[in-house]
Amino acid sequence: MRTHLFMRCSKISLEGEFFIEGDFIEDTYGIIFDVKGYEHPPAKVVAYPRYVPSPSGNRCRNGRCYEKIYDLNVRYEFLRSKLMEYLVYDDVFDAYVCEVPLKNITKHYIPTKYLRNLFKHSDSLKGLKKRALDLALTLARESDVNIENLGISGSLLVNLHRENSDIDLIIYGTGESRKVANILNKLFSRGVLRKHNIEEYRKLFEFRKAYKIMDFETFVKHERRKIFQGFFLNREFFIRFVKKPHETTKYGEFKYKDMGEITIKAKVVDDSESIFTPVSYKIEVIKVIDSSKLKGNVDFNEVREVVSFRGRFCQQVFSGEIAIVKGKLESVLYCGEFSHYRIIVGGSHNDFIISEGLLR
Repeated sequence: MRTHLFMRCSKISLEGEFFIEGDFIEDTYGIIFDVKGYEHPPAKVVAYPRYVPSPSGNRCRNGRCYEKIYDLNVRYEFLRSKLMEYLVYDDVFDAYVCEVPLKNITKHYIPTKYLRNLFKHSDSLKGLKKRALDLALTLARESDVNIENLGISGSLLVNLHRENSDIDLIIYGTGESRKVANILNKLFSRGVLRKHNIEEYRKLFEFRKAYKIMDFETFVKHERRKIFQGFFLNREFFIRFVKKPHETTKYGEFKYKDMGEITIKAKVVDDSESIFTPVSYKIEVIKVIDSSKLKGNVDFNEVREVVSFRGRFCQQVFSGEIAIVKGKLESVLYCGEFSHYRIIVGGSHNDFIISEGLLR
């Protein structure tokens, strides 16, 4: 570590714990990371810095202030300048990945435990915490899903929220997620939840830097179809649907090889995984728009999947639609044998998934 701003804290034993999308961890330098995906190497966790100790930070707790870093490029700049020890080449992913050693982790923030604690102290809650609990209880009641399958992530989870912070809710399990997803449109139609208005979409458009990819009208057409984001009691919320550990792929079961950048037009043939993070779409390639940056020969008939680890690409396209996709092409190996190609979207600001039918 190359800065005096971070003070070391005591370590804890985390052997045998599961780390999945939506969790946060804190390391010996006091840096707070958000966990990505389900595939983690032995004795390490794939996670990226979200809150960094900083004297000028505008989020404080227990006498210590933090700066929030969200932009992917800024995260990598921080890792390269301050935490090169965590930025390692992983041959399973064929990429440089931020991997935090278990021995450096001082705290594991778990969304289900946080929600359970809110419920335990429900009589004394107010403001954002009360709204978050009320939203979780509403979804559990309306969907008939046990509250134990819900959790609260984001700034609330790590006690770095502000009263205008949004609510990040997690639903765990394939069946549980589908039950909650099935009742969301009803809650929007009843006015329990509401969609963003035009000005709120404008803020989202600017925050996500979507103007680099599409015009505002096209952006709104895509976002209005999504059921996992909106407002509850005038507080913005975002729901992530996450599979349980036993439903997911284990590290090393699949290996991935970077084949370079590609842009294609494809038909979406299966959107059944479109609500989950990571999100996956099954596709059939119609046309290769740009393959000039590919490495080696590729059978484009074997490009069968589009995947993203970013929630903003959930429900971006639907079965039967024609999608225009730009991202990183990867060769997928299962038990050492070639399986298929997939396109990873979201590793660059220039990546996109656009429904052709929604273009102006």
